[in-house]
Amino acid sequence: MGEQRSRASWLRLDDVTDPAPAIKAMWEESLKRLGYVREFLKIPFEADRLALFQGYINRLMRGNDCLLSGQERELVALVVSLENRCEACIITHAGALSAHGMPARTVDVLVANWRRAEISPRMRALAEFAAALTVTPQLADESGLDRLRAAGLSEPEILETVQIVAIFNATNRLNSGLGTKIEGGAHDAFRMKSRSS
Repeated sequence: MGEQRSRASWLRLDDVTDPAPAIKAMWEESLKRLGYVREFLKIPFEADRLALFQGYINRLMRGNDCLLSGQERELVALVVSLENRCEACIITHAGALSAHGMPARTVDVLVANWRRAEISPRMRALAEFAAALTVTPQLADESGLDRLRAAGLSEPEILETVQIVAIFNATNRLNSGLGTKIEGGAHDAFRMKSRSS
């Protein structure tokens, strides 16, 4: 194994220390919203590509026109990350669920085994759909959407759900493939929120 230079990932490239304006704006948003700069944003992606990718995530997860609730969006992202065993994303999305008001005990059960968590039928349908599309995408058919419809989701909400599942599968692959580290601030924020609920 050669010399590792990055602290944010396994890459043998230097982390970004003097970001382009678009990346700097992402760092500032991360610091303001989370209290730390996510390690993923320190990896030397091309600035325009990272801006497009992160912009898509921001619109899906924090846009003013989101259809699913904050808890629902973060639950979907968490279940995808749990099924993919993406440590950095599990900690981040579990912390976000707490920030959206989900009780700490529920978040802890979700992280340990989401199938045993006491959540609403609508949230369970979202979680089951996210897991199925993540683990066995080749088996997807309209019956998956029918289960979401039966749980009360509208067609636009289903479209939003599928986009969240898809983008976080991509994010998980990037983080897992690059060995993105868990930011200490992410872990601290998750532990503090789970203890305070």
